[in-house]
Amino acid sequence: MINLVNIHRTFDGEKALDGLTLFVPRGTLMGIIGPGGCGKSTLCKVACGLIRPDIGAVVVDGVDLVRADRKKLLDVQRNCGVQFQNDALFEHMTVLANVEYPLRRLTDLGLGEVRARAMERVAMVGLSGFEDRYPNSLSGGQRRRVALARACVTDPLILICDDPTAGLDPVTSRRILDMIAGIRYQTGNTVIVVSSDVPGLLSVCERTALMWSGRIIEEGIPADFMRSERDEVKRFLDDARLPFGGNG
Repeated sequence: MINLVNIHRTFDGEKALDGLTLFVPRGTLMGIIGPGGCGKSTLCKVACGLIRPDIGAVVVDGVDLVRADRKKLLDVQRNCGVQFQNDALFEHMTVLANVEYPLRRLTDLGLGEVRARAMERVAMVGLSGFEDRYPNSLSGGQRRRVALARACVTDPLILICDDPTAGLDPVTSRRILDMIAGIRYQTGNTVIVVSSDVPGLLSVCERTALMWSGRIIEEGIPADFMRSERDEVKRFLDDARLPFGGNG
């Protein structure tokens, strides 16, 4: 479904991605972990065509986004829901209007169907009764849930969540990750989740990739990371206060 091959991307002379290669099979929940500044957010934006790499191939559902014309690129992006790191809610819009926005912009649905689907997504993330509230009256966790509802309101084939748990307490963080896993279970869509909550992410994802200095240095099922002998993996898991090594 998503195939990133030898991706390089530089900003102001600094390498954000340095030969990154990653394959995400259709219907997989792929967790992305790694130290700050290693390129995780750039990976998310490249995977949905928001950033074009300097070098490399980005193939999503059979379409190479680097070579695609504008129409093909937009077709792929219509099937891709993105939850941005800073939630990117419109402060002048209510919760319901924020969730409705992608449907109004990307679909030809009538007003009644737009409203009904948005209400369903708001309920799905546990915010029924908050439809008329504005983002500045919400907690951090509630804002992330609104952003999640908006990202999946169009029933995208691909859902990309860029650190939806940043700055949240452990209980709220786990609730957000469980919601994302539940959405993937219900829809069968392909999901990429970046999270600084490493224990929480490893508990819900099917495969995990560890980024380091702009590239993927380890990828596999979460249990593989606990047994890895690679120094960078051990160091990262130790910093995340996760056990490693052993025979379990």
